[in-house]
Amino acid sequence: MLECGAIYRNVPAHGLAFTLPTATWTPKEAQHWDCYGEDFTCLEYTYLSGLTCKVKANEREYLGSYLFTVAPVGDAFSAYPEQAKEFCFIQLENGRLTIQPTNHVVFQELSFTGNKLEFPSGLRRQTDVWSAE
Repeated sequence: MLECGAIYRNVPAHGLAFTLPTATWTPKEAQHWDCYGEDFTCLEYTYLSGLTCKVKANEREYLGSYLFTVAPVGDAFSAYPEQAKEFCFIQLENGRLTIQPTNHVVFQELSFTGNKLEFPSGLRRQTDVWSAE
């Protein structure tokens, strides 16, 4: 919303900022993937709310704070493990917004993770599709 009361819509993620921007911010820094559907569910993981995190965005690392998560539903891709993604909305310390899949974000919870804030190596991705029928 603008101070005059008007509301802008359809602003791209790289066009949003929490503070007056001081540098160019590209679409690849703002989000890793294009949307592959129209329907999403939005949720906030309360455990992650406000946690400091490190984000990989366009091959660079940034610090920020978790805001909320969106997950696509009902699209042709999300049923497959290699395509199933949730997207974390992160407010970066540089005042910008970035939207990244969970494998591009690590969180710091001092009582659990300690002071280290590094991306792990050796994690395996899920490859199986499970069904109860």
